[in-house]
Amino acid sequence: MKLNKTHLLPAGLALFAIAAMGLLADKAWSEKQQQLDLITNVYKDHLSRPEVRQASQMPAGFYSQELESLVTANSHLCDSLARGDEICGYGADGDVFLDTQETGPGLDFEKSGFKAERTGDDAVEVNFNVYPEHGEAYARRLTYQLVRVPGGWRVDDVRFANGTTMRQEIQRENEAVLANASDLPDTASWVFHYLGNEDAMERATRFIAFPVQVCDEYGSCAGMRKDDPRLLQALDALRSVYYGHAPGEEGLRPLPKVAQAPSAEGKVVAVDALDFSFQARAWWITRIDLSRVTAQR
Repeated sequence: MKLNKTHLLPAGLALFAIAAMGLLADKAWSEKQQQLDLITNVYKDHLSRPEVRQASQMPAGFYSQELESLVTANSHLCDSLARGDEICGYGADGDVFLDTQETGPGLDFEKSGFKAERTGDDAVEVNFNVYPEHGEAYARRLTYQLVRVPGGWRVDDVRFANGTTMRQEIQRENEAVLANASDLPDTASWVFHYLGNEDAMERATRFIAFPVQVCDEYGSCAGMRKDDPRLLQALDALRSVYYGHAPGEEGLRPLPKVAQAPSAEGKVVAVDALDFSFQARAWWITRIDLSRVTAQR
């Protein structure tokens, strides 16, 4: 039988087109499944290890490089400048994957009723319950915004049910930390708050730039590091000036009133025995001079 070549060519092209369409469909299905698997697998792991749940909030290969850098920068900022008692750091006061501070007893992947579905080309919504015994009040919904990188899909942002996003929360906390660190009255209030509590007095060292210049009541000065035992002695002497030596005892001087000052690099403001200097985006104690507050005894 003689084949008609003019008929073979269109047939071949049609078969090729069908095969190509099949490959594209397979690829599209694969991409969608990778998105769902990325989120689902992390939740399976997270909910299977309640004892280390907090430590698993930064799983490798989950966040995009940019988002991971934001979390790292936030952590460094909290470590270096959040010097009061406020909880600081993304995920420091709750489980970011479960969007909660408490979960039901024995909560695991199955009990949570976890479900994930794609809500766009690059978004996955998850629904689950962190305390199934208490009903819908503990239902959670989060939407993961994804980005394609050479290594696969990564999370580039997370939207919570209240409308805020992971990036917004990190940015908001960073701004609050920097605002407080550049507020001299706020900084001084924390220092004197800690000085007023003998058991918490050492926390005042969070606000000291080391090595710090320390001068005794006779004007003899020395540079001291954080581990120098003379430093706590100086702080204790300063505490007694304002709060007395014993609980309920009145100090020799009232607490100073601290006015706001420009947060300009290198600016120095004297507050009784303390010199506060603005450097590296925050106010720091750079000098403790007991002679300023003990000369009138």
